[in-house]
Amino acid sequence: MFYKKYLGFSFLEIVICIVIISIIYFYTIPYFHKHMAQAESTKTQNLFISSISMAKNHAATYRSNVVICPSENGEQCHKSQWHIGIIIFLDKNQNKQVDDNEKIILHEKTNLKYGSLDWRGTLSSPSLTFMTKHNGLPIGSNGSFFYCSFQDLPNKRFVLSKMGHIRIETTQNC
Repeated sequence: MFYKKYLGFSFLEIVICIVIISIIYFYTIPYFHKHMAQAESTKTQNLFISSISMAKNHAATYRSNVVICPSENGEQCHKSQWHIGIIIFLDKNQNKQVDDNEKIILHEKTNLKYGSLDWRGTLSSPSLTFMTKHNGLPIGSNGSFFYCSFQDLPNKRFVLSKMGHIRIETTQNC
């Protein structure tokens, strides 16, 4: 007797595969988002630690004020857009805006998806200035960045001291 062999999957096999994939998907997606939120929080923390260190060093080295401000396009400062990106630039005329003759040192996209970022400074300024006449210290620009997670993670506060040092705390305020 000859039997015909059919290549393919039966309906039952397909249903079982779909059920297994669905179970894996619905159990792993929340952990994936939590992992991505933790990675974003750590990346944001490291970005601001290195950016502030870079700004202090450039202010002392180039003998020019250095400004860190939020930016959408990487060319100009935009108020309260920290969640999109930042720029660091040499501010020769001290107007806290990028002019044609001023060099942009760094443009970094933050593109936050799992949290929000806000700056609350002592002078209610939307940017940070590291002054050359004070050896790169952020005189008048001390304050805190607040990273508020949309996931079930602790919110972080990056405190910038008068000496330009960062201290990281967990906070309930957002």
